[in-house]
Amino acid sequence: MDAQLPRILDANANRAREGLRTAEDFIRFILGDTNHAERLRVLRQALTSTLLSIPGLERALIDSRNVTSDPFQPENWKDVLRRVESETPLDVARRGLKRAQEALRILEEYLRGEHAQQAERCSKLRYGAYEAEQWLLCASASMQVLVDAKVYVILTAAYCKHKSLTETARIVLEAGIKVIQLREKNQPDVELLPQLNSLKSMCNDSGAILFSNDRVDLALLSGVHGVHLGQTDVPPSAARQLSGRRLLIGRSTHSADQAIFAVDVEKADCIGIGAMFDTSSKKNPLVGGLKLAEEVASLHLPVPVFAIGGITLERLTALQKAGVKRVAVSQAILGSDSPGTEAKRFIEAMAS
Repeated sequence: MDAQLPRILDANANRAREGLRTAEDFIRFILGDTNHAERLRVLRQALTSTLLSIPGLERALIDSRNVTSDPFQPENWKDVLRRVESETPLDVARRGLKRAQEALRILEEYLRGEHAQQAERCSKLRYGAYEAEQWLLCASASMQVLVDAKVYVILTAAYCKHKSLTETARIVLEAGIKVIQLREKNQPDVELLPQLNSLKSMCNDSGAILFSNDRVDLALLSGVHGVHLGQTDVPPSAARQLSGRRLLIGRSTHSADQAIFAVDVEKADCIGIGAMFDTSSKKNPLVGGLKLAEEVASLHLPVPVFAIGGITLERLTALQKAGVKRVAVSQAILGSDSPGTEAKRFIEAMAS
């Protein structure tokens, strides 16, 4: 190995880890999202293990350091404080990811000749940093809304008894609902797309987020915030191939095993568990009941979990005793004489 090469590797290994940690701390402490922060921690640790897999490299990196002659040490770079003053915390986190991406590419290129396997690992880590940046800029704000929400309203025109679907959506958003999902299984695409566009605009004005049901293509075309996938829909991995990290992905689950798989393997951003009770909104629902709620609550999953299926105000106490912290509601709110009042009641009950 060239005598100066370890110095290049050391500088860029440090740069990559520092950049990843900068974004990781923003996500963990400012956004409060331990799940996505953990993904960056895994990238940092993977980089360290990759470099340690080269015999003798760790000592060579340390020996190569010459801090006093480094042109970018603070004493030699008077511009550093002025630059930071104009940045938001999000800007700092993004800059950290950019720095990590550049450093990982340099490591990849300089390791390629003698250590092809380690170079390939650095390439994969770099793409992981690209994904993290996309999530940070495109989906992290929506994720914050989702994490804070306790009540998720599923909109279906057939259950809006007293108002149109659009008017009902406006009413529940004004009442404080922050997450809604459009669920119209039989509506043609030519009607669904403009409806999603209209609801998205309403959600943006209210600081709320909108999920499309099933259709990843329509979610991307309309620019909504997420897509919810059932067990018979395309898996989240396939949805990610189309959407990258631009969309939040929700997943329906009907058992504790499915819930674990959705979070740990499919990397869903949130899950629905149920049905809690018998419901007419689905044909032949798989009713898991309070036992399922207790099983999933005991898992302490790192993503928002919404109980769904036959949810009413009268059943909330039992659900909360079973460990439920969030609910997805349809008919109990949509079919009410006053959807806004009913939505407020759900929000207040779930906040207690």
